[in-house]
Amino acid sequence: MAHSHLPIQHLMKQMEKFSSEQINIKCRPSWLSSFVDEVADIFNPTDEVGRVGFDCQFSEECWEVGLFLGSTEIVGGQRDGQFIAANFQFDLLQLLDRFESVNRFHFNFLEPSASAGECDSSSAYITIEGHLADLDVVRLNVYATPPAEAGPGFRKSYDGKIDTV
Repeated sequence: MAHSHLPIQHLMKQMEKFSSEQINIKCRPSWLSSFVDEVADIFNPTDEVGRVGFDCQFSEECWEVGLFLGSTEIVGGQRDGQFIAANFQFDLLQLLDRFESVNRFHFNFLEPSASAGECDSSSAYITIEGHLADLDVVRLNVYATPPAEAGPGFRKSYDGKIDTV
């Protein structure tokens, strides 16, 4: 086993990630979790099914939330290993209704870098910053494609079977 250290490093990395996620969950206020659930319901996948992923971080100014539909990884066949972004609709009026007041509302498009290769990087997204009830400030980014570090939400085998990841 020349590379037996790789699984151990992977396991340690997973444990660190789990620990930080647990700390983040414990620190995340319940109103923020409810907000994320409400916004996740606005995603309307146009193809098969969708799985919403998110990230919440507290910055110096406010809570920053990123939401996206997970991609599907193809397993087997000619397209093995390919990631397919989910097609979806997202009702912006419903999103605006979640805020008491809005300070910023932007559409952002960043040309993918040459190193990114394909258009998998989150290059198009909506940013809305505003106050929720009780004057809590949130900056929300709704991404057209998932961040590269998110990994797939589903795996689809060449025979059409779809499994959650």
